[in-house]
Amino acid sequence: MGKTAFYLGEVGYATKMNLILQVMRGISLAGLTEGLVLADRSGLSLKDVLEIFSITSMSSPALMEKANIIVNQDFRNPRMPLQHMQKDLKLALELSDSLQQPLLLTATANEVFKHARRLGYSKHDSAAVYMRARH
Repeated sequence: MGKTAFYLGEVGYATKMNLILQVMRGISLAGLTEGLVLADRSGLSLKDVLEIFSITSMSSPALMEKANIIVNQDFRNPRMPLQHMQKDLKLALELSDSLQQPLLLTATANEVFKHARRLGYSKHDSAAVYMRARH
């Protein structure tokens, strides 16, 4: 149970809030994975990248958690299964379509997560999107 409760308005507004937060999380995770793949391909130690990342203003508990999962390649114990993240991105895109609001980064992130699902990572932690970026 959460520590706080918010009244957001009509029925369905809490669902919209969840989708909005998942959009932010999914796009951030896609960016994190691409940065880590680039670091790895360019010869940098992922542990060094994480150490430096942890002291920047970009660091957050959520991104550090996913980054550690990536560095340790521990995708099989999902806190947020990849398939659920991709589903939420798809639902957010459907909401955006109904509002005629373009979500270009969300659309791109959704495609990245869909590709990771096609590679067999649906039931793995959403950080397994890193494995798709490595292909």
